[in-house]
Amino acid sequence: MNKTLIALLAATAATLSLGAYADEPITQTEADTAKAQAKADYKADKAQAKADYRANKGECKETTTGAVERACKHDAKAQAREDKADAKLQYKQDKADINAGNK
Repeated sequence: MNKTLIALLAATAATLSLGAYADEPITQTEADTAKAQAKADYKADKAQAKADYRANKGECKETTTGAVERACKHDAKAQAREDKADAKLQYKQDKADINAGNK
């Protein structure tokens, strides 16, 4: 939940900062730099989701057994999928904002 809130706040801040410059089109170099930064952020978010999944899965192995362990692992995998989907959505939104500012 906290990660989603942080991502939402970061997206809002990024959107507001790009909105401030919406009156002036950005140069191609600036757009390329912003796209590269957005992609790097996306990859970092995906890597963080994978690391969190591994940590949660390991915690499930240590603290539970049997059906509870399988359910815990399933929940960890579902959370990882959600985190990756949030990261992808944020990346697409960032690219769309950059492209809108580039026109």
